[in-house]
Amino acid sequence: MAKIDFRNKINWRRRYRSPQGVETEREILRIFESDRGRIINSPAIRRLQQKTQVFPLERNAAVRTRLTPLP
Repeated sequence: MAKIDFRNKINWRRRYRSPQGVETEREILRIFESDRGRIINSPAIRRLQQKTQVFPLERNAAVRTRLTPLP
Protein backbone atom coordinates (compact mmCIF):
# COMPACT_ATOMS: atom_id res chain seq x y z
CA MET A 1 0.00 0.00 0.00
CA ALA A 2 1.30 3.44 -0.90
CA LYS A 3 2.39 5.65 1.97
CA ILE A 4 0.42 8.90 2.20
CA ASP A 5 2.27 12.09 3.06
CA PHE A 6 -0.31 13.99 5.07
CA ARG A 7 1.90 17.08 5.19
CA ASN A 8 0.92 17.66 1.56
CA LYS A 9 -2.76 17.25 2.40
CA ILE A 10 -2.90 19.85 5.19
CA ASN A 11 -3.68 23.46 4.38
CA TRP A 12 -0.39 25.32 4.93
CA ARG A 13 -2.18 28.31 6.47
CA ARG A 14 -3.61 26.10 9.18
CA ARG A 15 -0.22 24.60 9.94
CA TYR A 16 1.70 27.88 9.95
CA ARG A 17 -0.61 30.36 11.63
CA SER A 18 0.60 33.79 12.45
CA PRO A 19 2.40 34.08 15.81
CA GLN A 20 -0.51 36.05 17.21
CA GLY A 21 -2.84 33.15 16.40
CA VAL A 22 -5.67 35.54 15.56
CA GLU A 23 -7.46 34.98 12.28
CA THR A 24 -10.52 36.78 11.07
CA GLU A 25 -13.77 34.91 10.69
CA ARG A 26 -13.64 35.57 6.95
CA GLU A 27 -10.21 33.93 6.67
CA ILE A 28 -11.34 30.91 8.69
CA LEU A 29 -14.38 30.51 6.42
CA ARG A 30 -12.21 30.87 3.32
CA ILE A 31 -9.85 28.14 4.55
CA PHE A 32 -12.81 25.91 5.41
CA GLU A 33 -14.38 26.43 1.97
CA SER A 34 -11.05 25.67 0.32
CA ASP A 35 -10.74 22.37 2.18
CA ARG A 36 -14.41 21.56 1.55
CA GLY A 37 -13.98 22.17 -2.18
CA ARG A 38 -10.93 19.92 -2.32
CA ILE A 39 -12.85 17.12 -0.61
CA ILE A 40 -16.05 17.45 -2.67
CA ASN A 41 -14.14 17.62 -5.95
CA SER A 42 -11.75 14.78 -5.12
CA PRO A 43 -11.85 11.73 -7.39
CA ALA A 44 -12.70 9.43 -4.46
CA ILE A 45 -15.90 11.35 -3.69
CA ARG A 46 -16.80 11.78 -7.36
CA ARG A 47 -16.71 7.99 -7.82
CA LEU A 48 -19.68 7.83 -5.44
CA GLN A 49 -21.71 10.18 -7.65
CA GLN A 50 -23.41 7.46 -9.71
CA LYS A 51 -23.87 5.02 -6.82
CA THR A 52 -27.39 4.55 -5.47
CA GLN A 53 -27.90 4.44 -1.75
CA VAL A 54 -31.07 2.76 -0.49
CA PHE A 55 -32.31 3.08 3.08
CA PRO A 56 -34.72 0.25 3.93
CA LEU A 57 -37.79 0.89 6.07
CA GLU A 58 -37.54 4.63 5.70
CA ARG A 59 -40.64 6.82 5.59
CA ASN A 60 -39.34 8.73 2.60
CA ALA A 61 -39.17 6.26 -0.29
CA ALA A 62 -36.99 8.52 -2.44
CA VAL A 63 -33.91 6.94 -3.95
CA ARG A 64 -30.81 9.05 -3.43
CA THR A 65 -27.30 9.03 -4.72
CA ARG A 66 -24.53 9.06 -2.15
CA LEU A 67 -23.97 12.77 -2.73
CA THR A 68 -27.60 13.75 -2.08
CA PRO A 69 -27.87 15.40 1.34
CA LEU A 70 -29.99 13.67 3.93
CA PRO A 71 -33.21 15.41 4.98
